[in-house]
Amino acid sequence: MTIALVGTVALLSVGWILRRAIPVRGPLTAIVPAAILGGFVALVLRATGVLPGPPGAWQDVAYHLFGISFLAIGLTPLGNTKLRTGALWMGMGQWATFTLQAAVGGLVAILIGSLPTGFGFLAPMGLNEGPGQALSIGRLWEADYGFADAASIGATIASVGFVIAYIGGLIAVRGRSGRIGAVGGFYHLDRNVAVTGGLIVIGYVAVYQAVLRGLGAVAPGIVDLVLGVLFFVTLLVGMATRRVLGRFEVSIDGDATRQVTLLAVDGLTVAILGSLTWAAVSEVIWPLVAVVAGAVAVTALVLAVAGRWLDAWRTERSLALFGTVTGTVASGLALVALTDPDLESPVAAELGAMVVVSVPVVAGGIALATAAASGSISEVLATAVFLAAGVLSLGALGLVMRRVPESPAAILED
Repeated sequence: MTIALVGTVALLSVGWILRRAIPVRGPLTAIVPAAILGGFVALVLRATGVLPGPPGAWQDVAYHLFGISFLAIGLTPLGNTKLRTGALWMGMGQWATFTLQAAVGGLVAILIGSLPTGFGFLAPMGLNEGPGQALSIGRLWEADYGFADAASIGATIASVGFVIAYIGGLIAVRGRSGRIGAVGGFYHLDRNVAVTGGLIVIGYVAVYQAVLRGLGAVAPGIVDLVLGVLFFVTLLVGMATRRVLGRFEVSIDGDATRQVTLLAVDGLTVAILGSLTWAAVSEVIWPLVAVVAGAVAVTALVLAVAGRWLDAWRTERSLALFGTVTGTVASGLALVALTDPDLESPVAAELGAMVVVSVPVVAGGIALATAAASGSISEVLATAVFLAAGVLSLGALGLVMRRVPESPAAILED
């Protein structure tokens, strides 16, 4: 894993160098992030057999970076309560997209009939939640429920999602406003970010060891389950730590924690792409394409309906949510910057606050999908529950947006 970690850092650096070296001549070049460039190099090296370290080691690096990113998110201050409109819209929008992506994926898997139980439910793990969660949940399903190559399949869905996020974002911007800004990156690395990152890494190691050794001594039977959702544990630990520090009037530098989050997400993106092998997905490539196509189609439908309930920053919020639920928060930020290059709108901050809103339904969805993958409930029943939850979520979003009017200032700024 040490070799994979060093390789991840090196390839991310290569991505940064390539990103600076490529002249911005078109809209696609303007938004391709360093992590995708470095990850593409990793993918090529893996395909040619040159990349050092087995795929599992690169998956381990991505798994830990994912946990670190959620710890940083949990520590990040939510900011002004005026962010509630956008955060509510995006958070509840994620309720609808997660559950409906799962419903469509489950339906496709049921119709095909020959796929491992839970195959279709990897769609929201990869698209809605990103490569880290797809890997984390996939590894849990592999180890405990015998779903072969679940981690690689989920990671492949997430990787395809990145491409969909950026290309779909470009199409949306061209259609709505016609103006596209160049994205130069969101990093502001300094000593404060380095210190904050170091403390977050130490905190993550402490949480990981507490689960691995402490919980292992008390309840060894559930250690693997908790490690499978360690990202959620670190999120809760980060939020609890922020609240405790707040009581002692200790402030947290939100900009520094956001930089750590972006770095961790970029690193896990490179590591995920470095772990992909064609052999793991070649036998299910067409079902995978069908699941992804259906999930993306229902996502676009949700955005088309829900976007009508926004009075301000409609394009920016829609792009942010689309990028997040087909890629990651980082790709959501990148798409916002297409129309707001200096991130002057409140949408970037709302994107961070939406995590708190989305957690209940997303966590419940993960539990339901895992129950289906384990055989505790039928795939048909789980699909029906996801469909009902998706429709109800979309309806609830419409009702809430009618009761939470946009502030007059925000409407004037739009």
